[in-house]
Amino acid sequence: MKKVILMFALTLVSTVTLAEFSCPDGTNAACMNDGDLICPNSTKCVDEDAICIDKHTCGGSSNFVCESDYDEMLNNYKKAVREHNQLASENEDLRVMRLDRKNCVINASTLKAAIRCVR
Repeated sequence: MKKVILMFALTLVSTVTLAEFSCPDGTNAACMNDGDLICPNSTKCVDEDAICIDKHTCGGSSNFVCESDYDEMLNNYKKAVREHNQLASENEDLRVMRLDRKNCVINASTLKAAIRCVR
């Protein structure tokens, strides 16, 4: 008798457990492993390292950027700024040198002195 009651109880528990699981209309059940993600069609699945940025920041419809892509872009931007600053500094040095030579030629009293200004 105990075995019959135990079997009945186990059957009832498993039936109740199965009855609790249901899917909304138009969807299917799926078996998943630990760490699996479910992303509805109305959303986007992104890597856990992704950084969310404000909507329309980049002018596109994508609101996510991978951290590695962001870091690469930021490093390229910083490199371009350094190169620009270096070129701007060299340009200023050349302007000063040209102005010094021009003033030297203008103020030279002889042709030889003017030639020495530009060599």
